[in-house]
Amino acid sequence: MNGHMMKEDASQRPFAGMRVLVQLALRRDRIALPAWVYVLIAIAASTGYSLRGLYPTEQSRAQFAAILNATGSTIAIYGPVESTSLGGVTAWRIAVLAAVLAAVMSILLVVRHTRAEEQTGRQELLGASPVGRRAVPAAALGVALLANSAVALGISVAMPLAGCTFTGALALGLAVGACGCFFAGLAALTAQFAQTSRGANSAACAAVGVFFLIRATADAGGHRWLLWFTPLGWVERVGAYSANRWWVLALPAAGALGLAVVATRLAAVRDLGAGLLGSRFGPERAGRDLSGPYGLAWRLHRGALLGWSIGFLVGGAAIGYIAKDIGGVLSSSSKLVQIIDEIGGHQALVDAYLAASMGIFGLVAGAYAVQATLRARGEESSGRAQLLLAGPVGRVRWAAGHCAAALLGSALVLAAGGLGAGLAHGLRMHDVSGQVPRLVLAALAQWPAVAVVAALAAALFGLLPARTPVAWAALTVFLLLGQLGPVLKLNQAVMDVSPFTHLPRVPGDAWTWPPVGWLVATAGGLLALALDGFRRRDLDLD
Repeated sequence: MNGHMMKEDASQRPFAGMRVLVQLALRRDRIALPAWVYVLIAIAASTGYSLRGLYPTEQSRAQFAAILNATGSTIAIYGPVESTSLGGVTAWRIAVLAAVLAAVMSILLVVRHTRAEEQTGRQELLGASPVGRRAVPAAALGVALLANSAVALGISVAMPLAGCTFTGALALGLAVGACGCFFAGLAALTAQFAQTSRGANSAACAAVGVFFLIRATADAGGHRWLLWFTPLGWVERVGAYSANRWWVLALPAAGALGLAVVATRLAAVRDLGAGLLGSRFGPERAGRDLSGPYGLAWRLHRGALLGWSIGFLVGGAAIGYIAKDIGGVLSSSSKLVQIIDEIGGHQALVDAYLAASMGIFGLVAGAYAVQATLRARGEESSGRAQLLLAGPVGRVRWAAGHCAAALLGSALVLAAGGLGAGLAHGLRMHDVSGQVPRLVLAALAQWPAVAVVAALAAALFGLLPARTPVAWAALTVFLLLGQLGPVLKLNQAVMDVSPFTHLPRVPGDAWTWPPVGWLVATAGGLLALALDGFRRRDLDLD
């Protein structure tokens, strides 16, 4: 009788239990969420600090802005410079990047606490308790709102510490946070249509890519009216450190609210566990490519691998296209001119730029490697691995299939990035045949460190499955060491914690084989521990 009354009360109060769900989500994301927020704030602070040293005067920044605004490829990526103050140049450099990162953070966060919960069956257990149907998406959106608010507040405080004024920092922080909230609402909506968390994440992230292309077209093509049709364009239209148009913030706020209302209503009327778009049934019999665990791993990973490869190809093309202009862009800084002369002139600078870009590719490929490796954990926690392992499939072969997909897949996405950079840079330099193999090899030079990251994730899965989020925390530490270590002048022993520190900076530097060999050996040792640990431990559900 009491249980019936509690269920009836929950149905009458669709948001019942929302506060408890928010607390649960914050506890589950107590590592990953602060890491995301910290990275976004650190990017703003470190960029402002670096630009203050490189362009200390108004004259140097004005010259810098004039060159940038005359370079179409730079405008396509970052947009035009609208203010030559330190804050204006900093906002130009980080606004689009921070908005995209806030969007990805919000998408992963909302889908994790909505569609992923249904996919694993945990939300069905919650449905048997006094928790309203609308409470689940509302709680996920509430956590996303808290995270983006922390980002907005952090940017507003961090940039003035780097020498920028507060008013513009507040406008930029609110613009980035509002953009993140918009994509949180979009992710809540895709979670209602897709039947899997992977589908919901893919659809929402694809929308980010489309909106980015619209913004790039608007800026590079001079059709700036198109900025009103993309949330990433709204971030520009706020005009932090120039116009400071506060009213533009109403656009992402209204969009986020509208998407949230539609998503919560759809969550209340559709069947639990089902998506509004039904899944496509496959053939009755599996083909020969699904006759073993390696074929199954390929089938599970190929969709994500294709998406990541396309993203790397496009990103590499953007990086390669701008490489020829990098000398002119940086010549307005007297410090950088001196550094350019010391390292060997313009060609050495282009190589240094490409090497730094390949390093960023390596870190992003590390994210793919962690995601692909931990797919095995998702199969285990959902119970699907137990069904396979109850048959004649060995544990080691099954886990090795996912590890192989992560290692080979990360090599493929790196090669795609190098291919895009080589094609774009080669076309501008009229040397496609020379630049393509050169930059593909430069991108693949990052693979040994990526392999260590994948092997670390595999070791956590095999030995400490409940601690697999530590792999994301470790990758975040490597990212911060690479981006902030030189700025903060950290001790080399601290920098050496990151496997990416030991890689040769190619193109430009000569290959140093001993560190590469040690990285490969470390990855092999961690993989051996991972497979042995998984073979010995009990299977469990998350």
